[in-house]
Amino acid sequence: MLLKLRAFFVDLDPRVKRGIMGLLALALIAMGVWAARVYGATRSLLARLPEAQALLDGNPLEADPAEVGALLHGVREDVVTLRRNVGWLVRLGPAFGWLPQVGPLLRDAPALLELGDALTELGVLLWDDVAPAAAAFHAGGSALDAAAIALPEVAADVAAARPLADRAQAAYLEMDVTAFPQRLQGPLAKLEKVMPLLDIGLDWAEVAPSLLGLDAPRTYLLFVLNEDELRGGGGFLSGVGEVQVAGGRVVGMQFSDSYTADDYSQPYPDPPAPLRFFMGLDLWVFRDSNWSPDFPTSAQQAIPLYRPDHPVTVDGVFAVDQRAAQQLVDALGPLQLPGADDPVTGETLLDYVYRSWVRAEGEEFKEWWAQRKAFMGQLAEAAMAQLTSGKVDLPRLAETALDLVAQKHLQLYFVDERAQALLAAQGWNGRLPDAAGDYLMVVESNFGYNKASAKIARAFTYQVDLTQSPPVAAVTLVYTHTSQVDIACRLEPRYDAEYVQMQDRCYWAHLRVYAPDGVSLLASSTHPIPAEQVAAGEPWPGIPVVEPASEGAWTVFSQAFLMPTQAHTVVTMTYTLPADVLTQAADGTFTYRLTWPKQAGTQGAAARVVLLMPENAVSLLAPPADTDSRGALWFSVDDDCVIAGEDGKLMCEASVVLDTDWDVAIQYRLK
Repeated sequence: MLLKLRAFFVDLDPRVKRGIMGLLALALIAMGVWAARVYGATRSLLARLPEAQALLDGNPLEADPAEVGALLHGVREDVVTLRRNVGWLVRLGPAFGWLPQVGPLLRDAPALLELGDALTELGVLLWDDVAPAAAAFHAGGSALDAAAIALPEVAADVAAARPLADRAQAAYLEMDVTAFPQRLQGPLAKLEKVMPLLDIGLDWAEVAPSLLGLDAPRTYLLFVLNEDELRGGGGFLSGVGEVQVAGGRVVGMQFSDSYTADDYSQPYPDPPAPLRFFMGLDLWVFRDSNWSPDFPTSAQQAIPLYRPDHPVTVDGVFAVDQRAAQQLVDALGPLQLPGADDPVTGETLLDYVYRSWVRAEGEEFKEWWAQRKAFMGQLAEAAMAQLTSGKVDLPRLAETALDLVAQKHLQLYFVDERAQALLAAQGWNGRLPDAAGDYLMVVESNFGYNKASAKIARAFTYQVDLTQSPPVAAVTLVYTHTSQVDIACRLEPRYDAEYVQMQDRCYWAHLRVYAPDGVSLLASSTHPIPAEQVAAGEPWPGIPVVEPASEGAWTVFSQAFLMPTQAHTVVTMTYTLPADVLTQAADGTFTYRLTWPKQAGTQGAAARVVLLMPENAVSLLAPPADTDSRGALWFSVDDDCVIAGEDGKLMCEASVVLDTDWDVAIQYRLK
């Protein structure tokens, strides 16, 4: 064959020979150029990977914006070059997935190239929007000013960014990153947490300009809650701030005592029955409005009851308690506050507050009462000054805020339906979870006109007997008053000389136990309170009152008790559960799930769940792939269960400190 080709070539016209040789030369040159481009782009991209890795590992806010921009644009150019030159070749990669070592990379090469193309295009698009703001922030500008510059630009490009985010997410899901060469695994593994945030970030970018007053001024209320006087929605609504936002900046901020929000020339609704009976309240005013443990319900109740002496349209509500204030001050850094010899930290904040509250010797009560909460405005102003100084660790502050939202020490509500829907999608809206299966929530309120909640230790146990039909639940709530001060119980609103003395008082506690709709009370402990210790002048018989929940399809057991200092109280309730809290699939698998939301404002309550099951139960160590785990703790018969008691039941047990909402579940079959 070669001889024939040679003979054919020899016999050709010299001009044709020269043409063929020229074409071959051009082909070789083109291949050389193509190879050089591919090699150059590949080498450049690999050289940039450590720089990108370092950026992901470090704090992007501290990076030089010019360097970040150069990196993003350079990576984008490399990816475009590779896609243009080897895109057709990469599509052949899956056919060689069987090869050892390089096979997995070849198999996922099309998805990898698609991921790189979509992400780099998205990155450059968004970076060009935020680059001026990043440069201003890097030069010492505040984060709020930078946001005001960047957000309108980003919002305008959301429509173009969404298809790129969708392409990137789809490509990432196609790949098995763990099978890639080690050099690629690190950067790609980092994307696992980033990819779900793309849509969230774009969603917030759409609504943030409006929330920050870039289209029109906004007014938000900041509720200052005192969990030392616990209420259903967190703590007593002690103070309120009006925060005016316009053009992405805080342009006004005023704080006042919650008592100043009343306007009795207007009608007020009747308070919930327990507030009237135990505390003697005839009107439902602003400071008592956070009765519901469901924050959207509580905020919507509070807004129309906020009646200052000037017109105001409320666009949203933020609520913070003392724990939130402490942790936010820690994240912001020490604050210089009036009357403090040293900068105030999260650790010293409450000491500063208690000292500020004390009535000075010779000070008239009326004068003291009017300014006893002045520290709230001073603290807010100092925090805002620190935030706008550009000297704040923003990632730490953001992480702290998200933790506080999960723990319900920071609660959020927006009137804007789009923003509220985004909060709900992330579980940040404080809504009581409407979950299928079993449900338990303990909601506690302090009705004693004091701060004794700070001295109460709590330990809860919930036992469910799944061997009975219907299942039977037993709630045990143990309360201990840790104050060692011996004091008589007197129900009256009064101020002591020092704030901490109001913690050393008797505890008038009102409880609401939320259970699934359709439960039936079998037995309970009784906790009578004499008539002279009840504002209504009537004795409390101490028997739980069963009532529907206003927030959803639950049954609520309403109970109360009076606990002196140095005392111990145990509240118990036993009730049958709806049969459908235990479900059985066609293959014989039983599933039990419990949702136990945490009450806002509480911290450190010891919670324990005990499940009783048949001795011949065999658990599934992991839920089926099509089961929504919701992040639940899944019991394992092998690890969490033992044979207990003479009845031969299998007892499964788990304990936590109830700092966030808690889910527990088990799936099992019978031998």
